[in-house]
Amino acid sequence: MEILDIQAVPTEETRSLRSRTFSPASDAPSSKKEVPFVLNGRPVTVDVDPIRSLLEVLRMVLGLTGTKQGCDFEGECGACPVLVDGVPVRSCLTPIAKVCGRQVLTIEGLAETDGAVEVDGVQLHPLQAAFVETGAVQCGYCTPGMILSAKALLDRDANPTRERIVEALEGNLCRCAGYAQILAAVELAAAWLRGEKGPSLPVTGHPVVGGDATRIEAVEKVTGETRYVEDVTMPGLLHAAVFRCPHYRARLLSLDVSGAEKLTGVVRVITAGDIPGENDFTEYSQGEPVLVPVSGVAKTRGDPIALVVASSPQQAQSGVEAIDARCEPLAHTFDAAESLEAGAVQIHDRGNVLRTYSVTSGHVESAFAASDVVRETTYRTTFLEHAALERETALGYIDEKGRVTIVAATHEPHWQQRFIAPVLGLDRDCIRVIVPPTGGSFGGKQDPWPLAATALATHLVRQPVRLTYTRRESFLASPKRHPYRCQYRVGTTRGGRLTGLQVRIIANTGAYNSDGWYVPSHGVVSGVGPYSWQAVDAWAQCVYTNGPKAGQMRGFGTPQSTFALECTLDELAEELNLDPLELRLRNALDPASVTFLGTSLAEPLGYREVLEAIQPRYRDLEADVAAFNARADVYPQRKGLGLAGMWYRFGKYGAAVVKAHAELGLDGHFIIYCSAPDYGQGIATVMSQLAAETLGASRDVIEVVNADTALTCDSDMPGASRMTYWLGSAVCNAARNLAHEIRATVADILDCPPPDLIIADDRVVSRSDGRKSVSLAEVAAEWDRLGKSRRVVGLFDLRALLPRRGKYEQTMHFVAGAHIAEVVLNLDTGQVQVTRVVAAHDVGRVINPRDARGQIEGAVM
Repeated sequence: MEILDIQAVPTEETRSLRSRTFSPASDAPSSKKEVPFVLNGRPVTVDVDPIRSLLEVLRMVLGLTGTKQGCDFEGECGACPVLVDGVPVRSCLTPIAKVCGRQVLTIEGLAETDGAVEVDGVQLHPLQAAFVETGAVQCGYCTPGMILSAKALLDRDANPTRERIVEALEGNLCRCAGYAQILAAVELAAAWLRGEKGPSLPVTGHPVVGGDATRIEAVEKVTGETRYVEDVTMPGLLHAAVFRCPHYRARLLSLDVSGAEKLTGVVRVITAGDIPGENDFTEYSQGEPVLVPVSGVAKTRGDPIALVVASSPQQAQSGVEAIDARCEPLAHTFDAAESLEAGAVQIHDRGNVLRTYSVTSGHVESAFAASDVVRETTYRTTFLEHAALERETALGYIDEKGRVTIVAATHEPHWQQRFIAPVLGLDRDCIRVIVPPTGGSFGGKQDPWPLAATALATHLVRQPVRLTYTRRESFLASPKRHPYRCQYRVGTTRGGRLTGLQVRIIANTGAYNSDGWYVPSHGVVSGVGPYSWQAVDAWAQCVYTNGPKAGQMRGFGTPQSTFALECTLDELAEELNLDPLELRLRNALDPASVTFLGTSLAEPLGYREVLEAIQPRYRDLEADVAAFNARADVYPQRKGLGLAGMWYRFGKYGAAVVKAHAELGLDGHFIIYCSAPDYGQGIATVMSQLAAETLGASRDVIEVVNADTALTCDSDMPGASRMTYWLGSAVCNAARNLAHEIRATVADILDCPPPDLIIADDRVVSRSDGRKSVSLAEVAAEWDRLGKSRRVVGLFDLRALLPRRGKYEQTMHFVAGAHIAEVVLNLDTGQVQVTRVVAAHDVGRVINPRDARGQIEGAVM
């Protein structure tokens, strides 16, 4: 048995795992010096260690949190640029001493520079206004750095080319918007600054659905006023750091935290024995510990063993480095197929198979026997990282009612409340979860571990605690997209009619479930695709390995098998000498089709329509590619053209009943209560649009209270594109019910029939006699006098239309899309560049066209 002492054997591997990159300054009194500079046009002097980073001084000393941190002080992400004497610099890499006597401009001071315009009563620089106008703001985390980099460019070049803009912004990463709208915003701002045309600024007014698309939080994001979790400070705030296992699988033999407990600033070291409740996430990820106990087995590299809570991040990290753990490394595997072999490493007591899911339709061997061509393929995908610019962060405190309150990004705060309560041994009502503005997620921030760990620390120390992953830690410990191995056997007639399909999928869920229970069914549905088959034999299995835990990621289980299926169809088309688009058109499901699941579609699919929509561009690009490749002067480059289609069953396994509330405020404005966390997709804006449209009021009088378990109802699972359709319908019904109650009250007051009354922002007016009206504030007062609730509920209930059909967990609602990609290949180097993408999607009625486009462009990128 090999025993390793993690403290005594600081290998490069363990050192890199345990180190956090912080600004090296300690701000001890002996190291401080006065550093004067001009900040946003005003002289300031700070008394700090001169090698402390400008980023930290701006955020932690001066309270200017518009400048963001997305990496580990490595200058990699572009979230932190500010202008120093007009030149963009990475503030995370810039010692404060380097700005002594110089001019520093942050996002908070940008509007005071040149050409300010007014948007909704706020002074904005033309760049800020253009980002709002074009919809370039999604999660907003990259926006301040992006705008300041663009500002430096426009100061140098009043009319930059698209290539110059790309060059100026190439160091500014965006994980949401896909850059197209960002580039358009810079071009628009440049035109405004040249005086070529006046700003076409957003306007408020009657918000017909599909009309005013301005995000309700866009101005705050472009000015740096939005507060993400890392931007929030509280008196007595402590900081947590995590001691993690450096092995892919190991038994924890002993754990000595006494060295950490003796360090200055360390308040408490928390181990598994300190957990008052369950050391497990039974409902979400069975078998995943909050903290690995002594004698327990860490199942993957980075498994958490201890939490150190201290007065500063540096002191917490010093505590982590002072922990002494002895581990016995154990055999491990990363390969799902190997994990299924006899004698394989037993990762979980209940075996290495999380779940198997299968569907059969017709007799597949008979279909293959009648086929002219049968093609077999194997495709593999790998783990993928979300890399949201905002790192995983949670802030905990005890609220005024004694509840353990967690402020953190998550997709479903009520679920997190349910996950946290058993860990602390408390009733669910003793836990409160609030979702703040979020700097991107793409599914990764559904992981309950950071929230539960922060709640545990907060509960035990009874002080505010913040836990923030380093970027290295985020890569290590956050859930990934599941790797798939997809084996296909596909039959067709010589004329291109699909016959039989057999698919075998093995999904690698890593060391833990992380909601991977549902992945096989997603893999099967997407792996069969929006096509008509004579017979289907589809099977998928989710398997444990010692790789990183896999969880939710954009599309949750569908892109992997979609990729494999579409590549298989291309191989089939090549063998048949048939056009790939024609093969798909001949076999596309029609609205009346019965799917391989044995059910009809709940709504028209639209897959054939998106294929037909891209057909003209596909033919044009085919001709362009052929002409390019016929030229001798372009060698060694060659162009290629790719085509792929998809369907996506939205709604997932969430409830068929969704709830929202609408309330009439005492001052006469409307309040919508729902739980639809907005992590960049703009869902809160959509809810305000839907409520305003239903009420016939302006969005100016709509307030959305969102994703706070103490204030909002549980609107159920928000992923898988559920929110606009499911929760949006509930919001409409709540608003409709509130309007009905208002009209009934006013009808009594004015002695007129309710259908005669219309809501006009702050009043209810008679259609037939405009002189008759009652203010909404008067209605609210009357309800209070009568003891009538000013809040009503709205339900969207599809139980009668969508009964559960045996083992099929999901609804029969699908959306569809098709993409073309033009690529350039260098035959000598193998380098591939995607030069053009054409995307067509059938998404139903578009509530916010600008944001819908932004979601597609971001997904393409």
